[in-house]
Amino acid sequence: MICLVLLAGCATTEDRRFPLTYPAGQEAALRSETAREAFPYYQRVAGELERQGRFDEASIAYANAAVTARALGRLQESLDAALKAVETGERTKRPGHLTVALLHLGNTYLQLNAPQKAIPAFERAAARAKESADPPREAMGYVGLGSSYRRLKRPDLAAQNGAKAVEILSIVLQRAGAEVGRRGEMRRHMLARLEQNYAHAVLDLGRDYLSLRQWEPAREAFQKALESGQRMEVSNQIAQARQGLGIIAARQGDLQAAAEHLEAAVSQSSQPALTAGTQARLGALYRRMRRFPEAESLLRQAVAGIEDMRSLLQSEELREGFVEDKMEAYANLIHVLFDQRKSGEAFNFSERARARAFLDLLGNRVRLSKGVSAALLAEEKTLQERIAHLKAQQAAPEDDEESPEATRHRQAALQRELDLAREAYAAFLARVRAQNREQASLMTVEPLTLREVQALLPEGTALLEYFVGGGRTLLWVLRRDRLRAIPLRIGEDELAKRVGHLRDLIASRGRSDELREAAQDLYQLLVAPAFAAGSPRDLVIVPHRVLHYLPFHALMSAPDRYLIQDSLISYLSSASLMQFTREKAQARNAAALAVANPDLGDPTLSLRYAEREAREVQRLYPDSTVLVRQEATRSGTRRHLSSQALIHLATHADLDEEDPLGSALLLRPDGGDSGRLEVQEIFGLDLNASLVILSACETSLGKLTEGDEVVGLARAFIYAGTPSVISTLWSVDDRASYELMRGFLQGLKAGRPKGESLRQAQLAALEKYPHPYYWAAYQLIGEAR
Repeated sequence: MICLVLLAGCATTEDRRFPLTYPAGQEAALRSETAREAFPYYQRVAGELERQGRFDEASIAYANAAVTARALGRLQESLDAALKAVETGERTKRPGHLTVALLHLGNTYLQLNAPQKAIPAFERAAARAKESADPPREAMGYVGLGSSYRRLKRPDLAAQNGAKAVEILSIVLQRAGAEVGRRGEMRRHMLARLEQNYAHAVLDLGRDYLSLRQWEPAREAFQKALESGQRMEVSNQIAQARQGLGIIAARQGDLQAAAEHLEAAVSQSSQPALTAGTQARLGALYRRMRRFPEAESLLRQAVAGIEDMRSLLQSEELREGFVEDKMEAYANLIHVLFDQRKSGEAFNFSERARARAFLDLLGNRVRLSKGVSAALLAEEKTLQERIAHLKAQQAAPEDDEESPEATRHRQAALQRELDLAREAYAAFLARVRAQNREQASLMTVEPLTLREVQALLPEGTALLEYFVGGGRTLLWVLRRDRLRAIPLRIGEDELAKRVGHLRDLIASRGRSDELREAAQDLYQLLVAPAFAAGSPRDLVIVPHRVLHYLPFHALMSAPDRYLIQDSLISYLSSASLMQFTREKAQARNAAALAVANPDLGDPTLSLRYAEREAREVQRLYPDSTVLVRQEATRSGTRRHLSSQALIHLATHADLDEEDPLGSALLLRPDGGDSGRLEVQEIFGLDLNASLVILSACETSLGKLTEGDEVVGLARAFIYAGTPSVISTLWSVDDRASYELMRGFLQGLKAGRPKGESLRQAQLAALEKYPHPYYWAAYQLIGEAR
């Protein structure tokens, strides 16, 4: 036994209960009661060993801390421990330590729903295990790769890796079984651990077959795993096998058998993530069976479990990714409540589903911006600049003299550095919060309830909130004193087809008859059910999923009547945002900043009418700052952003759906920077502007995520402090944009509210350019007053 207490030198009770071996950590993780005791012990011991320079043992302790924390659903602490296990494992002479650490790191990333990050860890683990002739750990690397590729919707690659893992472990098990008699008790323990690994691999292969819709091979795999779990009395393995068998039964229409398997899985499960996932599946099955009260109870438990685990994560990126594949639990709960006529509760969960991660961001920003030291702000700036510099290097033109292989190596090295820089920034944010407990306690912001939203609605204003999923679309119609809940019988696929068709017709700039028909159809489907006698004067739209891409104001109540002609329309990604935007509806000064037509080194990207927009700002607001062409740099723009009441940005935008935080407004490069004002940088700004105008191409758009709606430029500016953003849904015509913006700015200067100024400018543009392409791209997000 390794003694870690530096006083008397003898082993403690905890030392004896939780030995410093990998099997001991796995054993402790099997039951939540032992995991709760083992985790803090291994975490404390790991730090002591690392300080003593005993890296072999420290890596074991960190790995055991990672697996026990993961079993408890404490995924942030599991990730921290796994990263430390890798760090200490790299400082040892024995390759096995690093291999195990990498496996734990990959598995934690999987539970965080970050398969892209898990893949490099599993690939490296499998490669090191193969080099050191360690077939069981090599196989577990392939299991992890199978799980990762399945999450990425690559069932072919998932099944290839899963089959490879099972094949390797089958051979190892046969050899080990033959030697049990010759090698005694120790060999039997090793055989039991190998059988657990084999069962894990078989379970994962069963999931691969599920994703390929190969029911019989999947059933055989889950049945083998069930028999193995029962033989070894491993309850979570039994639960996972039962869950798989229940999914197959449900897919084949045997709902009673599916319920029996999933009920058994819930009773056997002791790990929070597995429990919540199984409860969500059983709740969805009960909904299908119309057992609504039982479905509601289970789905509430599942959502609570998901939110408990998520609340412990300190990185916004991890929070968003974690919840993204779990939104079906929210959707089913919302539908179950809706079908029981619990419309208000259904609305509350709709807000929880769409608003959770963004509200955390807003709350963190509001609270953490107060009292943070200059040293911390400087450190944050350094880390952000490092990320921006590496991204600029990645985007730099290739050297003609560099070979393709050298280019690949250079880009791979840059990507590794960028990954490390991002992890360093995430660690910095976690450290800031951990050091300031008072601030950390204030960081969670709750979504608003139905009553709270209604209290914020002005008299005469109606709010339409949509929820898309579960085979239909739900609509809540809110006024200050009443609520209507309406099921719309159209699912996401059909809705996406219709929205896409309308956008194609708008982009064509012609086909007016088809366009009118499509616009009327969508009005009748989405808006008409809300109002018996025409739409109200003030209308707030809260879209969901594909509806974020729909210009509601261009829908038609009649062949010659657009919705904008009857209503002033503004948009919110969540009704709960009103608790932030309402506070800052008006700025205290009349200063303005206009940035337009930056010199991007390509004449085809010139926006000559954008400069006219900037000059109009200058004419109406004589104290304004105007940056055009050579002066429209990222550094110059940043310098003026925080002190202006009105910010007008007329430039190109670059939207990156794979890395939405890397989407950017394009400004002139200066002083070695890329000229990209990125979303992640905008999030860090502290704005005092009453309004930001993004007169660029497609600035309303971003990546649609399950757990957090749209990540994009408009959302970033609201996060940075402005209550209102005007942005665009498609590439706008340069001249028409200038004329519309001129009318809008003149209305604003004359004292009209923001929403009414935009509406009147669009109505004037409609008179001159009747086709919606020229005027309907613009939408106001946030406060219309």
